[in-house]
Amino acid sequence: MLLGVLLIPLNAYFIVRQERVLFGPYVSTISLFANVVFFLFVLRGLNAGLRRLAPRAVFSQGEMITLYTMLGISTGLAGLDGVGILAQIMPHGAWFGETNGWSRFLKDFPDWLVVSDRIALRGHFMGNSSFYRPEALRAWATPILAWTCFMTALLWVANCMNVLVRRQWADHERLTFPITWLPLEMTDSRPDAPFFRSWLMWGGFSLAAGLSLWNGLSFLYPQIPMLPIGITDLKPMMTTKPWNAIDWFPVTAYPLAIGLGFLLPVDLLFSCWFFFLLWKGQIVVSSAMAWDATPDFPFIKEQGFGSIMGLFLFYLYSGRRTYAAIWRSAVSRTSAGASTGEALSDRGALLGLGGGVLALLLFCRAAGVAWWAAGAFFAIYLATIAVVTRIRAELGPPIHDFHFMGPDAMICRAASASVLRPADMAFFTFTFSLTRAHRGDTMPVGLEGLQMAHSRGMEARRMLVAIMLAAAVGTLSAFWAIEHQAYAVGAAAKFHQGILQGQEALDRTSRWTAGTLDMRPNVQATMAMGTGLLTTLVLFALRLRWFGFPLHPIGYAISSSWAIHLVWLPLLIAWGLKWLTMHYGGLNAYRRFLPFFLGMVLGDCVMGTIWALLSALMGVPTYTFFGA
Repeated sequence: MLLGVLLIPLNAYFIVRQERVLFGPYVSTISLFANVVFFLFVLRGLNAGLRRLAPRAVFSQGEMITLYTMLGISTGLAGLDGVGILAQIMPHGAWFGETNGWSRFLKDFPDWLVVSDRIALRGHFMGNSSFYRPEALRAWATPILAWTCFMTALLWVANCMNVLVRRQWADHERLTFPITWLPLEMTDSRPDAPFFRSWLMWGGFSLAAGLSLWNGLSFLYPQIPMLPIGITDLKPMMTTKPWNAIDWFPVTAYPLAIGLGFLLPVDLLFSCWFFFLLWKGQIVVSSAMAWDATPDFPFIKEQGFGSIMGLFLFYLYSGRRTYAAIWRSAVSRTSAGASTGEALSDRGALLGLGGGVLALLLFCRAAGVAWWAAGAFFAIYLATIAVVTRIRAELGPPIHDFHFMGPDAMICRAASASVLRPADMAFFTFTFSLTRAHRGDTMPVGLEGLQMAHSRGMEARRMLVAIMLAAAVGTLSAFWAIEHQAYAVGAAAKFHQGILQGQEALDRTSRWTAGTLDMRPNVQATMAMGTGLLTTLVLFALRLRWFGFPLHPIGYAISSSWAIHLVWLPLLIAWGLKWLTMHYGGLNAYRRFLPFFLGMVLGDCVMGTIWALLSALMGVPTYTFFGA
């Protein structure tokens, strides 16, 4: 844990520098964080040397898993979502308020949650300054500490939920947690561990690393032809109506996405690319029929949000007996749970959940937010991140972003923004940092850490302590890494999306207060939410009734957002390879070829992170192995 605490600030600095300053690779946008996989690879090599020179200093599997989990949480917090967006919103109103007409509602932002000293903010936006100047530290100290407390409480609630659902998902439903397979194989410290002795693994590793090496050299030396692995946009080929409505239509062949895709079931792989093309078809048909005259039609984000809620209701219903037993255990005189090896007893987890939610609600009340607005937000938000966690635990897809499907947007679409007071709008502006996308959510990382601890006989309580330590230190480290580099180079000038995400949040609030956005309940958007929810439940019913039904409701959900554009073709390739393997070779062939695809994932992560390290050392962009 001490080593993890020492490494978290370095990891946060690296993530911010790569994703914000040097424009990639965007390792926090894919479900398996490449930088942490690279760290495990280096640590495993270090272990080989220590085993010969100092056997007692060798890292055990439990220690490596703990470090993996802590650094994974740090990566999610420092990535393109979460703290990175929050650090944009906190100073944005004070710096741009006068020129953009936002001054009229700045008074509704609590002083202890924003940075309002324009003199101290000049360095943040313009650079050529230092974050450690007294006026800058004074301006940022209180808001950073306040939001760190908020984020820590939120992650405490999320991990109490992890304790409550782990038994149902892992022990009763036997979910496989595919994202954990590679780190578990890499950290297997037995002398006869098969993973690093597999020639198939090294074959996949060499293929992916070789492709990344070639393209990295091509990036630096343009006379070397670039291999078409990255984004090739097909949109310029579609210029006539209605096909031009299809908008961005990239094709890629990322080895990392193909390798992770091979771990997915065939029906989910099929559903991901099938529903992606179906969503595109909806857009084309809407343009052909002139239905797109209605703004936002066919309401894909709203259908996706409804699908998320449908998934949550189904998972809650399917685990009802376990959750009822947990409740009975918690209210009985002897609370079970600790004796079964869980991180918290049933009573402790429920009390922790309730206490954390109460702390979050009190935080909101201190900021002037209405009880109902805060309660509705947290109910929908916690349901959403629970679904993201379940998706990773059950199937492990490479992406789960759910862009612009948060409760802040959907409440206003269904009930209208007119029901919100100015303080409620201010709260929804800040929480845009949580809801803009769910690429770097840390609740799934926490559950995967707890599950790896259980599967390898580690003490779950200590893993939970490590997770919460990483949450608090990771939030502070993310703020530090962002501001340290912002004051050096200037967030407005040199940061990737340096002011865009803050402007998105405050511009939406400005339109709410001006009465130009969501001033009436949007009946069509609400119906689209209901359509998404009903479609998801119908797909579940069909899968329960007909064995082998090819359409998976999770594919319907995750294909409705932005990141599927980057991986739909790799998932199509993985579907073809997986289908051929299972059809002609069965489960034995799948197990035989699995090390090859895990090797592809490892090779892409290792070589891609090496390019990122070279980029950080040289201070110039290098080849980006994943991301737009």
